[in-house]
This record gives sequence, C-alpha cells and structure tokens, in this order.
Amino acid sequence: MRKKHPEHVNLERWLVSYADFITLLFAFFVIMYAISQADMSKFKKVSASMKAAFASAGPIGMIDLNGASGGNTARPFEMPETPGGRVHNLPAGKTNTAAEQDSELQEIRELLEESISLEFGVSDIAEKFQMQFDSRGLLVRLAAKDLFEQGQVDVSEDLRPMLDRIGRVLAKTTRLFRIEGHADSSEARTPGFPSAWELSSARAAWVAKYLIQRFDIEPKRVGVAGYSYFRPVKEPKESKGNRDEWGRAKNRRVEIVVLNNQYSQ
Repeated sequence: MRKKHPEHVNLERWLVSYADFITLLFAFFVIMYAISQADMSKFKKVSASMKAAFASAGPIGMIDLNGASGGNTARPFEMPETPGGRVHNLPAGKTNTAAEQDSELQEIRELLEESISLEFGVSDIAEKFQMQFDSRGLLVRLAAKDLFEQGQVDVSEDLRPMLDRIGRVLAKTTRLFRIEGHADSSEARTPGFPSAWELSSARAAWVAKYLIQRFDIEPKRVGVAGYSYFRPVKEPKESKGNRDEWGRAKNRRVEIVVLNNQYSQ
C-alpha cells in the first residue's frame, strides 16, 4: 500500500486576511475624504429644507434642563413670535429659524449675527439688536435704549460700531434695503421739527447717509421712511411701553429691512 504524503500546510494564508484589511482601510479613508469634501452650499440648502419641514409641523416640546415646569424650554434671548415673523436674537437666533426663507437672506442673517456678536459679545446684545423675517424680507431692528437721545437724529457714538458691522455686510450684497425711522410719543413737539413724522424720517435719512458715505453703497439701493411714534415696539402686557422712559427710549429706533428684491442697474 502506497504511503500517504502529509498534507501541505499553506504558510501564506495570512496574506488573504492582510489584503482584506488593506482593502477595508482604503475604503474607510475614501469615505472620510468624500465627507470632508462636502458641498457646504448644498448642505445649507438641505439644512434649511429640514428646518422648514419641522417648522411647518408646529413647535416641538423640549426637555427643560434647568428644572422648570414642562413645555417648551425658555431661552434667555428668545423673543415671542410676532404676526410679522419670528424674531431672531443673538445668539439664540441661530437655532430658532422661522419658515423657509430666501437662502441669500438666511446667509445675510448669519453674517450679521456673527459680526455683531464679535463686536458686542453675547451678554450685551439682546436689548440692542433683533432680527425677524416678514413678507418684505429680513428686518434688522436697532432698538437700544441709548440709540438716539431725545429729539436727536444722529446715532450715539458708542453704537456706531454696530452700524459699521451692518454696513459692511450690506455693502457686499446686491439687495435693496429700506431704513425706517421711529420716534416716541414724547417727541411730538421737538424743536426744529414740525412733528414726529419729520423727526423719525430724519433719523432714517441720517443712517442712510452714514452707510452710503462710509461704505460706498449705491444710493439707488437705499430707501428711507419715517413712521412717527405710531409703530412702537411691541412690549409685554405688564410693560408701560411709551409711558415710561425705558419704553420711550426703545421706541427711538431705526429698522433696516433687507428686501426680497435684488438691485438691478
């Protein structure tokens, strides 16, 4: 009977496992590279669409991490939703997006948030700077209590850096925008102005001239309007509004509306 030879042992089987490992490692790095090269503009569009979809479904309850009662979490900088749109304050405005908006206006809002935050910080900005979307476009409200002295039309020196930040962003866009001036009820009879209509219009005109001259903005892009004291800032029910000095000072304000319309020469 023929003697059976012992089975040959394959000493190179480890190469198969090693090759599989190298292939998987290569696939892993290809995927990581593809993720790192994501198109940010498409990502923002997808993000905006998802936010719009969730917003149309109504408010979503959140867990209160501070131990308050149930319901939606209260945020320190978040303003209540108004009929004209949802107010966006800093910094909470970055995460509380209203209904779907023009992507360029969304980008302008984000640039303004970042720019103003760098200038004034987070803690000092909530009472000075607010934003909301409405049917006209993006409304930027400057309602600091010391924005205008009573009866004056020029913005206080210490708040002009905020105008500069806004002007730099607007100068790089092609949007039309309108500057709307407001007065308070105590300014109905101001020396040099027949009525609060002229005073509020003069405030808007001062801001328009300041931005145009300082940032070389095309004057045809800018509109000016004055609303006297008939459109006060909406205050909580317990507030005295125009009846106390704080409320009156907040109503001495300007609002810059970045319109939906593009400027065409």
